[in-house]
Amino acid sequence: MYTQQSHIALQQEQKSGVFRDLELFKTLLQPHFLFNSLNNLYALAVKRSDQTTEAIAGLSDLLAKVVNCSRQEYISLDQEVGLIKDYIRLERIWLQDSGFVYDIQVSGNAEEIQIPPLVLYTFIENCFKHGIRKCKGDGWLAVKIEVKEGGLLFKAKNCVPACHDEASGFRTTNAGLGILAVRELLDKKCAGKYDLKAGCNGKTYQVELRIDCK
Repeated sequence: MYTQQSHIALQQEQKSGVFRDLELFKTLLQPHFLFNSLNNLYALAVKRSDQTTEAIAGLSDLLAKVVNCSRQEYISLDQEVGLIKDYIRLERIWLQDSGFVYDIQVSGNAEEIQIPPLVLYTFIENCFKHGIRKCKGDGWLAVKIEVKEGGLLFKAKNCVPACHDEASGFRTTNAGLGILAVRELLDKKCAGKYDLKAGCNGKTYQVELRIDCK
């Protein structure tokens, strides 16, 4: 009897853990991107743009991939990078009239590293939401992802329209819901094995994340 009760309790705890993770992923799947995408699709349709069909197909494909990845406990770094590139391709369509430049460098074997899904993706989405979309045609993004000795180093820098410029340079900023959810997810999945820094330096926002994936 005791063994059966213990087994039931364990199942309930595992189920609640899954629900907690799903709630985190819901926070990471920021609805502003979907709302913006639908508005952008409408604008393309009104203009009878040749890119309307491409945009619809791209958004559908990206959302399907994101939802599928969010159901997994871990995904390969290669999959995460694929999500990021798909997302940036969509932003290129949305921001065609006020373009941006970007550079993504990936070194090492991205297929051998497993990470919690949507962590890096969320940082890139924030780069556009809080930075590039507000820079009026002068947007830029630089991303460096390095796999070395079973570890991951992720660095992202992007423009921001205005940041309190202090003599001390790099300044930690208040985190939004997306960043808070990432931290909570990393605490659950990579406790004691990661280091995350994010903040402003002049008109540049930067994120640096290190994860020991051994």
